[in-house]
Amino acid sequence: MPKQKGLIKFTGTLNGMCYYMLNGQYIVRKAAGPSKERINNDPAFANVKSNNQEFAAASKLSKAIRQGLGNTAKEFKDTYMASRLTGACRKIIQKGRGSLGQREANLHNAPTALIGFQLNKAVPLHYIYSAKPKVTANSNRTTITISIPKSSKNHLKQIPKNATHYQLKAALSTVSAYEWQPNTNAYTAVNPEQNAFGSTTQTQPILCKIPQTNLNLQLQIPNSTNIPSTTAITIWLGITYLKEQNNTHTAYKTPKAMQCIALI
Repeated sequence: MPKQKGLIKFTGTLNGMCYYMLNGQYIVRKAAGPSKERINNDPAFANVKSNNQEFAAASKLSKAIRQGLGNTAKEFKDTYMASRLTGACRKIIQKGRGSLGQREANLHNAPTALIGFQLNKAVPLHYIYSAKPKVTANSNRTTITISIPKSSKNHLKQIPKNATHYQLKAALSTVSAYEWQPNTNAYTAVNPEQNAFGSTTQTQPILCKIPQTNLNLQLQIPNSTNIPSTTAITIWLGITYLKEQNNTHTAYKTPKAMQCIALI
């Protein structure tokens, strides 16, 4: 540990540094923050405790989305995707009913905070693909359909040199609402049996130079006959460019993009 220098030595805390004596020597180090026990029990830290509780809930929502997306998230994400997604979920919790620290964590409370979220912030989907998708669902929300009326070369952006095809990928992730439970002092899923499930599908390789009409991607929620209103379904759309050679399609690592296009 660094020792205090100079003729004058003292003990105490000043400007975020802690000065004290250890084994006959004067030591200086960065002052530590309040302990977890103090935050949980000292009324002076009530707001800090409440914010920590809601941050934990946001982390659970974010984790459920990422688990549902599975390898698809890994394919498209940037380095800070998880923390950015947790931040978006934190904004949603702030719109929930209840008191600070115990507000309902339900994606339906503020869907606009998530719709448009990019798995890679540096490459928004509309930078790569500008066609307008439409999302519909059956009455019990177990079958989701993404329809794209028109898709042409005009909708394709940043086409890599020598790219011949593109491929659209759709994904969904189910996310239960979370509620604060005083008996356990934690947020728990309202519908754990229908939380963090996912499904993906993709088109066949599509020629870049040939316009397409009525493209459809259909997603099915596995092992479910009905989705309760307290479970949200996030819908995602992405694009990857391909090169055909010797009847084999090889995907370009960049550019590619995926974003949340709907929440139902």
